Amino acid sequence: MKWYTKILSLPLLLLPLTLSAQDKLSLQKKYDQLQSEIKDAQDLLSQTREKKNNSLSQVKLLNRKINVREEMIRNLSMQVQQTAIQIRESSEKITAMEANLESMREDYARMVYYAYVNDKEYEPIHFLFASGSINDAYTEIEYVREYTTYRKQQASAIKAAQAALELRIAELEKDKVTKQNLLTEEQDQRNTLSKEKEEQDVTLQGLQGEEKKILAQIDQKKKDANALNKQIQAIIAEEIRKEKERAEAEARKAAEKAAKESGTSTTSTVKEEKKTTAPVNTGLTPEMALIGQNFASNKGRLPWPVERGTITGKFGTQPHAVLKNVTVENNGIDITTTAGAAVRCLFDGEVVNIIFNPSFQKGVIIKHGEYYTVYTGLTSVSVKAGDKVSTKQTIGTAYTDDDRTEVHLEIWKNTTLLDPAAWISK
Repeated sequence: MKWYTKILSLPLLLLPLTLSAQDKLSLQKKYDQLQSEIKDAQDLLSQTREKKNNSLSQVKLLNRKINVREEMIRNLSMQVQQTAIQIRESSEKITAMEANLESMREDYARMVYYAYVNDKEYEPIHFLFASGSINDAYTEIEYVREYTTYRKQQASAIKAAQAALELRIAELEKDKVTKQNLLTEEQDQRNTLSKEKEEQDVTLQGLQGEEKKILAQIDQKKKDANALNKQIQAIIAEEIRKEKERAEAEARKAAEKAAKESGTSTTSTVKEEKKTTAPVNTGLTPEMALIGQNFASNKGRLPWPVERGTITGKFGTQPHAVLKNVTVENNGIDITTTAGAAVRCLFDGEVVNIIFNPSFQKGVIIKHGEYYTVYTGLTSVSVKAGDKVSTKQTIGTAYTDDDRTEVHLEIWKNTTLLDPAAWISK
């Protein structure tokens, strides 16, 4: 292998370190987010305990803490595995770099020895008398100069290779320390998880005598949820009908205007307009169609309806937090937050209706094109039907019931329910 080939290979030996570092940063960022959510859950749990012991709200928050803690442990395990891979790759690269460096040193030693043995033959006067002509002497002198330059370059290449090797070894030692720290942190999280599960068991035992009460609450909430669902569906269906009428009215106005400008019959133009636009008519005004497109393009990046909180109720059919073999149906997600928290709009839109339900309290339905967001669990509302609202605008205040402050969020696409957790930022 030529000396310049060896030195050019050094950046390639260092490249995997950069790529692994990017993956590690991604995992670390996720871990920091999980730590933040754990802190929020713990703060909310402390507030709940101040009001009541052994409550359903405490169980929900403990369940969430345990779920997040388990995700943190999985994250740490992945970081440990990735660091172990990086350590192995670094060791392999160091071995290759050491072999490369040794080969370069051997080449350089042979050059130095050859130059020493033939030192006198490299004198310019020697070439002048030994050559057949002045031109031959000049050519041989130039060769000696190039050879001398090559020796100097080889010496510089060895120094660069040595520096790269030392850098790689330093990174390896750093990775070993990182791995040990990660293993320690993982064990600490496992110990904390064990304590949280013990706390969960104690809380559940304190609720064992309240099974009948909890079942009655589940039954009542189920009835109220069904009533709320029918109410929301009816409101959305009516709004879709109204929006379609508005869209058709705007289309007729546009057709009439075009007919006047072109000087043709309004009636025939309107009919022609209906023929051409009917197949692609979305039933939305241009403004609402644009809002709907923007809403859809922000899936996974929409803000939370509260500034601080943690998800304590997931979308769909879920096992009950306390009772075994009992499931509950959730049309959205439940977010436990702080008392008096401001409830915010997820995206630009228009308020469709203000609603009320005994289990879900006051609520707001907001239209975003063909999408609708529903916010319930409000004690007060600061908007009214027809209001234009913007992203993160406050629309009300969260309702606190006994020991919990929980906001319920639903997202609909026309009359189809969607999982809000997939739409809000992680």
